[in-house]
Amino acid sequence: MTPKIPFADLLDEVVQIASQDWTGIASHFPPGRTPIGFFCPYVPEELLQAAGAFPLRLMGGPVEISQAQGHLPNFCCHLVKSSLESYLQGELDFLEGIVFSQSCDTMKGLADIWAIESRLSFQFNLMVPSRLNSPLARDYFKTEVEALKKALEKKLGNISLESLQEAIRLFNGIRDRLRALYSLRRLNPGRLSGKGLARIIRAGYLMDRTQYLRLLTGLVDSRPEQSETKDAGVPLFLSGNIVHSGDWFSLIEEAGGTIAGDDLCSGARTFRLTVKEEGDPLEALVDRYFTIFFCPTKHQGIQAHQELLLREVRESGAKGVIFIFYKYCEPYYFDYPDLKKALEAEGLPTLLLEIEDPSLSRGQIKTRVQAFVEMLS
Repeated sequence: MTPKIPFADLLDEVVQIASQDWTGIASHFPPGRTPIGFFCPYVPEELLQAAGAFPLRLMGGPVEISQAQGHLPNFCCHLVKSSLESYLQGELDFLEGIVFSQSCDTMKGLADIWAIESRLSFQFNLMVPSRLNSPLARDYFKTEVEALKKALEKKLGNISLESLQEAIRLFNGIRDRLRALYSLRRLNPGRLSGKGLARIIRAGYLMDRTQYLRLLTGLVDSRPEQSETKDAGVPLFLSGNIVHSGDWFSLIEEAGGTIAGDDLCSGARTFRLTVKEEGDPLEALVDRYFTIFFCPTKHQGIQAHQELLLREVRESGAKGVIFIFYKYCEPYYFDYPDLKKALEAEGLPTLLLEIEDPSLSRGQIKTRVQAFVEMLS
């Protein structure tokens, strides 16, 4: 019987992967796979994987902006600014393609700049309808996904039914293991820090997915037999878009909070992307975006996000909710007043944090979180 690898050793491996710069990541690409970048989960990773690509999610990072400001207005989110900066500096020249999902106005502008620079041989703009509850939205999006499939096949070769089914099973397995890690952490908050969990998630967008699934399985299987002492922090729920650095989770825990759950685009929200494994796999990939609320950049009804967020906060046992948004991310701010009102009507206090880079305003934000935690406790 193969001995279990200790949890700490597996976590160290994750930290090394998640902490690498683009040069380090590029040196560990899986052989035979073409690196293709994407920004948004509306791009079906499974389709990229089935095509023989190595999907890389660009999540931004703490980079000094020097060139991007000449192409963008000041009121752009950190994801767009930092990603364009890395692109202009040549740090992403290892990419052989990019897929945009046209999720917001700023991302549409970034796609145009990317195309004008024309550094990559392959770029596809996946047009996602803004109103997913429109009668024609599903047919429209299916046509777009089929067009993406054809474009990938033209560049990389045929995408077989079997390869797509295999990719769906792989990504479903990854989501299952991540969900199990979330559950284990909820039972034993001291077992895995919020920053550690954030690094695990980030690593999954930067490494071979088959290797990642094995690593996650090891982390889940190496859990202790007996329950550990629970941490005394105030349970909090996080809601927002991408959080590119685990330092924000450390800040919340240093301020006396414990992250009981989240609704982050770079976190537990991706569990909603689980795909039905029966039937036509392409139809299943399309269907998942229409069966549950995923992102405020797309409309599915006024109550869609409120009802889901309220349910997930209740299930987490959180005493309050911290909204953590990129500065200038308009779709999230449009949703915020209604979500705040709905949560506070249920007796759940809220706090809004605007972030750009971990080095900016950290002390001020920590003070605000400490005050929020003291109020709840």
